[in-house]
Amino acid sequence: MPMWRACRLFIALVVVCFVGCGGTAEELEQGSPFASVHQALGGGTYNRPPPNGLNGTSPSCFWAHGTQHALRSMGSAALDQGAGDLPSVPLSLVSESCRHVLRSAVECALTPEQSVRDPVTGALYTGWWGLAPSWLGDVLDTAGRRYVTACMVQRLNFYGASVPILFEGDHPSIRHSTTYAPQYPIEESTVFGDLFSSSTPLLGLLPAFNVFVCWESLLPQSCGLLGLPLLGQRICDDAPLCGLLPVGPCALSCEGSGPYWKCRPYLLAPLWTETVRVKLETPSCQ
Repeated sequence: MPMWRACRLFIALVVVCFVGCGGTAEELEQGSPFASVHQALGGGTYNRPPPNGLNGTSPSCFWAHGTQHALRSMGSAALDQGAGDLPSVPLSLVSESCRHVLRSAVECALTPEQSVRDPVTGALYTGWWGLAPSWLGDVLDTAGRRYVTACMVQRLNFYGASVPILFEGDHPSIRHSTTYAPQYPIEESTVFGDLFSSSTPLLGLLPAFNVFVCWESLLPQSCGLLGLPLLGQRICDDAPLCGLLPVGPCALSCEGSGPYWKCRPYLLAPLWTETVRVKLETPSCQ
């Protein structure tokens, strides 16, 4: 099956919610310390602490080759280049309207106590999930590259809407929360990949990376097969070679690692434990 067709089918049937939720975030209580610490998470305020969060990253900005070039460069150096400034990423590579992708990388990697400033725009980016906090002062290591990649992909949303999500995985920052898990009953998808070490040439329409997605058991019951009419609304219509590769149901494509999954990016590759599951509050696929 051609990649574009597989990707479109994938978007319609597999990740209708995680990349295409059309709803906006619920009205959230204001005045919490987390809302004041982090005003820009996913494009809005949020008062539940990590591993809660919001999606809302623009796929077109995320896939842009200039953005991917910038992310590769950022991964090979410390985020703090001195005086709390990020490595300089010129607007010619990542426009001001797409700088939220750089913010998303910081939010995925750093903790709420860590911040860096964009030296080009002056915007302050504050961490949230803490999946690679050592990146602040050092290059992004292998585990960090994988976790940050999966986190960023799980935050994509075709409409740019900010939808509440909960992350889970075999990492201290996102391990199963008995406090919050009951609020997110829909186990939707698990992502694994490493865009930071991709050697794919940044040329033409070729995707700049391969990231793998499996769907959790509750997604078909939640979204059903009625996503087919939504094909025209999905992100692969804007990027025929999108780089997101479906690998089937998680239970068949990966192996259990406690309550999480460990997966192979390709046949005979070692199993990766650096996977990120996203859970949703409601089964809405609008």
